[in-house]
Amino acid sequence: MRLALCIFLLTVRICQASEPSRAWSDWVSEGKALRSAGNYFAAAHAFREALAIADHSDIDERQLVVLHHALAAACAGAGQFAESEAEYRRALALVEMAEGRGSLHYAILLGDIAILPAQTGNRDEVIGLLRQAIAVNARIGSAEDIWVARERLADILTGEKRYQDAEPLLLEALADLAKQKAPAPALLAAGLNNLAVLRFHQERYKESVDLQQQSIRIYETALGKENPSLVSALNNLAITYVKMEDFEDAEGTLQRAIDVCGKTLGKDHLNYAALLENYAVVLRKLGRKREAKKFKTKADQIEQAFLRRNGVGATISVSALRSDPR
Repeated sequence: MRLALCIFLLTVRICQASEPSRAWSDWVSEGKALRSAGNYFAAAHAFREALAIADHSDIDERQLVVLHHALAAACAGAGQFAESEAEYRRALALVEMAEGRGSLHYAILLGDIAILPAQTGNRDEVIGLLRQAIAVNARIGSAEDIWVARERLADILTGEKRYQDAEPLLLEALADLAKQKAPAPALLAAGLNNLAVLRFHQERYKESVDLQQQSIRIYETALGKENPSLVSALNNLAITYVKMEDFEDAEGTLQRAIDVCGKTLGKDHLNYAALLENYAVVLRKLGRKREAKKFKTKADQIEQAFLRRNGVGATISVSALRSDPR
């Protein structure tokens, strides 16, 4: 039985017809506002509309890369992995032509592709490129891009169980945020959540709980108590409670995560299925086997339907569903 840890989630659904009467920049502004409000479904639609219009206008390549990147991240969050990778590779091709393979942005895009669940090959090349890009651009790159590069590299290293290598990157990323006068709350909360995941794997559960609770408080203050960004931190906190054999707190925390996820990401989403599966594990620990079986069956049904819709033939852990919180 798995208990799935999440890094951070950004989930979207792309739909509706185009509205060409609006400028691409209007759609971008709307997409950013919707994303900040936690309405990722509508934000993805806005980014897609922006791209449809921008493709036929005098937009520069840098802006086009940003749009493809935003849409790719949205698709990854939605579990539309093939479409996400295609958008990432479109952005990657543009960056390679404009900046070359040694650029920080090129390395970040490769890192984003590497953490997609379909990417199971050797990641050593991506790790090397990210390390080199961070070293070269540490002083001249934007603070946000350096943060993302460090977090992405740490994410990959954690997935490879190279915890000692991941730790300094996460600590450096948080230290850089602490130096800023007004760090973006979403970045700070995501950074704390990622460090909490590392502490969990290091079996430092009390520290992990403290970091997760900090992350949750920041998300709640900045984004509200029903923002989908909370789902990852709540799920991770519940799993850590399980490891500490605090099953009552685990149950309550998962109930809240399920409620937020259902309201924001939808009850047909893979993340929702993973939460139900985790909840079933907790119920078994509490001796409520009949309830556990019901939730496990529901989780399996949602997961299989989701994977069929998205053309994925194998079970994919929710821990693979990560995205840029920017």
